[in-house]
Parts: sequence; structure tokens; C-alpha cells
Amino acid sequence: RDFFSDTTYGLKATSDEINDTTNAGGIASAANTCDQDVTLADGSSTETRYTCNGFTDMGADMNDFFSAALSTMAGTMTYSNGKFNVFAGANQTASLTITDDDCLSDLQVTKKNLTGGLFNTVKSIFTDKDNNFIGADAPILQNSTFLSQDTPSGESSANYVKTMEIRLPFTTSQTAAQRLQKIALEHQRQTTTLSGLFSLEFIKLQPKDYVNVTNTRLDFSSKLFEVVSIRLDVGESEGNTFLATRLELKEIATSVYDFATNEYTTPITVTTIQNKGTKTLQGVTGANRSQTATKEGVQTKINILVSWT
Repeated sequence: RDFFSDTTYGLKATSDEINDTTNAGGIASAANTCDQDVTLADGSSTETRYTCNGFTDMGADMNDFFSAALSTMAGTMTYSNGKFNVFAGANQTASLTITDDDCLSDLQVTKKNLTGGLFNTVKSIFTDKDNNFIGADAPILQNSTFLSQDTPSGESSANYVKTMEIRLPFTTSQTAAQRLQKIALEHQRQTTTLSGLFSLEFIKLQPKDYVNVTNTRLDFSSKLFEVVSIRLDVGESEGNTFLATRLELKEIATSVYDFATNEYTTPITVTTIQNKGTKTLQGVTGANRSQTATKEGVQTKINILVSWT
């Protein structure tokens, strides 16, 4: 919010241009989500769900700064209805349900990506506060179900590993990095998209809202989707024109943002380097040389090969 409103380095947005509410997309709502406590692997100690630990001299590219800041909370920023909105990575309650009666056009459905662009493994690089804030790798996370789905039939074992790499420059906790990388892995496996014209009731939606879709032909029963885009459009039927809401939706699952305490992996600990052996340089022994001559056109090249112990 500071960056939105800052008149020297930021976007110079006025208060009227910032959604400060506790409703979905509001700054207060995102802040409340970030301030939640999550339980760690020992089952008793806790950590703040999302924290942003980084700095910028404001000479950085604005998009890079936003990407780094939003990466700390699996977040998204939108601009809708004249206001900036911020969503922290968390499940929402579906506000509306789309049924067969609400569809005013044929639906365009895209199913799973068949080009090999999905990942079943993820690794992240974060800034490790426990090691002098040096960049470190969080424990690699691999989803065995995704791995089995991606491995071609006929293979003796699930071995078709495809790794996603993400950078978390403003994340300093390896436990937070593990939660964020799991969200990234799970989110990109939600591949079904749905678009079409719907009744004007759905113009009240905004990007990132959740909706349920019940559709007989597609065999969807309250299937959860996330709003990608929304606009007012004009439809036509039997020579008549009408106003409608055009929605683009992408499937989402509550499992994307869920994280159980038993999903943490113990990282490899950083140990003190142990100095072993001698630092004394040993003298060269057994040196010998040999000479070879190679004819190259009108020139003769002389090579001397020296070997030693």
C-alpha cells in the first residue's frame, strides 16, 4: 500500500484508488491473511503465514519490485473498477454459482495441457536468514501423483521428472519457502479453463473471485473456478442482441493453499567447514618431456608434452 500511494517513488495513487477493505481484494483482507499463524513441523511452534523481507532502492524496475513483493505471499495484484486490489494466497468462498440456465452462449473449454508444459517437481531459491542471508535452495518438493500422471505408459517406474524453478528473493524462511513452492506447483496443475457469455448477474464479479460451476453436459457439480477476466459484452440470438457478461474462468482447488505440518521437509544443515590434511605444497617429481612435430601445409608445428607427478 505504501508503494501504491507514495508520491515520490510509488504510483502516486489516491486513497480512492486503493481498495482498503476487508473484502476480497482489499489491502486489509490481504494483511489479515498474511498475519495468520501457521503451525510448523513440530506441531507446536508457529510462524507468520506470509512476510515480506527485502529492500529496494527504488531504482529497480517497477514490475520486478511488484513480482518480488507479491511472491512472498503467493499474491496477485489487479486493477478493477478504478481501484488497486491485492490478493494474498488463500482459499476464498465462492460468491456465486453458474448453472446451465445462466449460459447464454456455447462454452469454450480447454482441458489439460498436452504440450508437456506441466511440472511435477519444484525447487525454490530463497534468502536464508539462518545463513547470513545468502541465497539457498529449499528442500525439493515432488508430487508422486503428478509424477505418475506425467510418466508415459510402458515405463517400468514413474521417472518422468519435470522440475519448476522459482525465485523468492524477499522470503527468508525455509519453511515459508516450502509453503510457497507447494502453492506454485499445485496451482499450475489446475489447467481447465472455461469461457463464454453469461447473464448480467455475474457482472458483479471481479478477477480472482471464486465461482461454482454446475453444468450437465460437462458433468460439473459445483466445480470451483477462479475468475481470470470479466467484461461487458454483446450477444446475439435469433437476430436479437443483448448485453451479457463474458467470463474467462480457470479451475482452482482448495488443496492449492492447504499445507499440513507433515509436509515440511528437513533441510540440509549448514555446517562449519573443517580444515583437514596439509597445506604444504609438494615438490614436482618424475618430470619428463617429449617432442612431436606436426606438418601443417608448408609449416611444421613443434609440440612439447611435459608430464610430472
